[in-house]
Amino acid sequence: MSIKSIIAVSAMLAAMPGTASALDINLGHTLTVDSHYQAAAQKFKEVVEAGSKGEITVSIFPQSQLGGEVKMIQGARTGTIGAFITAAPPVENTVPQFAVFSLPYLFDSVEQANGVLQSEVGRSFLDKLPAAGLIGLDFFSVFERSVGGNRAIDKVEDMRGMKIRVLQGPGFIQTYDALGAQATPMAYSEVFVALQNGVVDGLETSPEQAIQDKFSEIIKNFSLTKIHLMPSLLVMSKPIFDQLTPEQQALVRDASHQAVQVSIDTYAKTRADALVEMKNLGIAINEPDLEAFKKTAREQWPALLASVPDGQANLDLIQAANAK
Repeated sequence: MSIKSIIAVSAMLAAMPGTASALDINLGHTLTVDSHYQAAAQKFKEVVEAGSKGEITVSIFPQSQLGGEVKMIQGARTGTIGAFITAAPPVENTVPQFAVFSLPYLFDSVEQANGVLQSEVGRSFLDKLPAAGLIGLDFFSVFERSVGGNRAIDKVEDMRGMKIRVLQGPGFIQTYDALGAQATPMAYSEVFVALQNGVVDGLETSPEQAIQDKFSEIIKNFSLTKIHLMPSLLVMSKPIFDQLTPEQQALVRDASHQAVQVSIDTYAKTRADALVEMKNLGIAINEPDLEAFKKTAREQWPALLASVPDGQANLDLIQAANAK
């Protein structure tokens, strides 16, 4: 049996109750062990295991050991994966209202975005997940997504003709195309080689991911365009969650709540440290004036919202919360 097959079988067994009353929740994510996903997952594990007195254990599988985000979503819906941490865009196919978070320049800052997501507005989105067989426990820190590559971006015109790897989804593809780039979706596993070989000129990413995933070895510029502030969230399988007692469910929710601040604090530190490290590596950190970027990108909102269920209503809720 291959290693991948062993991991898959182990994951299925780990998600199900054992012969006694114990339950092992397998928790997957796609990022490295240096990420805010891992720090939050560790806090979740610590609180759940201490509070359950051995009735529940949590096994963490980083770096896509349980598959990519779409695969983990599918596994959680069927109960073969206990929980996972994901960015918001992969959730859009399952809960299309989440596509509102892919609007460019939806928030003004990481702090503002996190504040809104921790409010009743964020909870209203998490409450949409049970209908899809998922339990949305909490939003974790947003990612500040900018552009790393071999070309400096100091103004919108600098993006003209630049091939930039973006996430698959209208909010990313249409935005980058509108800004003059050639939006180029591709599998994340292919991006490093594509940059090396000049297939793409850059990628949209967060500073700490540029360091953690070694893109800092091949890029010459990191331009703080801050086009998307992309939410992340901790999600549990509803079939598994429903097997827990009310007391265990409350413990799981409390553990998630405690992991939120760990995620936010860890992201802030790793982002700041990454910018310093990139400078030390000789990578130019470019800080363009964003007003022209915002104007052009936000002109895409009506077209993007047209295909999002309750898009305008949810945008209104977010903007009202932004103004507080």
